[in-house]
Amino acid sequence: MATAVAFVSCKKETEKTLNQKDYTIQQTTDVRQIEDISSYLKDFKKKMTEGKLSEAYNLDDAAWHLASLANLDFCKVNVDYDNVLFDTIEMQVNVTDGVVLLSDLNTAYEQMSKEIQQFKNGFSHNNQNLYFITVSIGNDGNAKIALMTSFNSSSKFLWDHTWYYGDDYLAACACDEFFSDWYYSWDVTAPSELQRALNLVMHYENDTSSYQGMICYIPTRNHTFDYTNTCDSYQSYFFDNSRVFAYRDQHSSFTHYLELGEEMCYCLDSYLGLGFDFINDNLYADECPVSWTVTSKTINPDNGRFWYHIHQLHVEYGHLLSDNQPGIL
Repeated sequence: MATAVAFVSCKKETEKTLNQKDYTIQQTTDVRQIEDISSYLKDFKKKMTEGKLSEAYNLDDAAWHLASLANLDFCKVNVDYDNVLFDTIEMQVNVTDGVVLLSDLNTAYEQMSKEIQQFKNGFSHNNQNLYFITVSIGNDGNAKIALMTSFNSSSKFLWDHTWYYGDDYLAACACDEFFSDWYYSWDVTAPSELQRALNLVMHYENDTSSYQGMICYIPTRNHTFDYTNTCDSYQSYFFDNSRVFAYRDQHSSFTHYLELGEEMCYCLDSYLGLGFDFINDNLYADECPVSWTVTSKTINPDNGRFWYHIHQLHVEYGHLLSDNQPGIL
């Protein structure tokens, strides 16, 4: 019986609070009257997260603030693209007497940000970016978040010169064939996936399936490439314009992800080019790359101020020996 009385009392207090409307409904925002909209949105976000004011906004105004903040936080329009996609996310916003309280608006934006970030994590197109976001809120609190993303369907990459493939389109096709994820950790997944792709390229390049009888490779020499002995005269993504992954940092711990459409494809093309150019620059007849190994390491030369986070590309070369070609070099 005591529990029932307490429940009724709470309900009456809630109804009393709502009836009193102890919040102020703000006037509809007129973008034309805002001199510095960037500062306005940053100040509004601070006010919203602090939650000290008893303000409320009509549904259209609440939707405008959510959309504007999302565009400021997530969208990027100064990028090259040749295609667009449209998607919609739905969620629920707490509506009180036809308005959205400032505190509920903050809760809605936190949820919306998580939904948008999850959506971004699913990007699968080359150079895909959030371009524009709009929001609408219904009387029942159902919010529809419309997302426009831009991307490159022609798989254009950001470097002007290729080292192994004939052009960036062929490099793009190779990357689409060998890699399935969008991001790769520099020290674990990137080395292993690049190593797998490099050796598969050699499998297709040195197709020996038509040979009959005995066939094998005879080792000839090997060479290791890293940031100390490679340089991209056309400019690379890495420290000192190295053609092999290298970053310099003041800390021994380092987190970095290679993006498929940029660094991973650059590495595949560059590493292949290094392996073959070494033969051309150091002529050794009837020789080809046979085995590719990619390793990652962090070094601190001479106990200096900087740590270097690098890949090392090791290539084993060989001469093909078969019944039809009994001689070796």
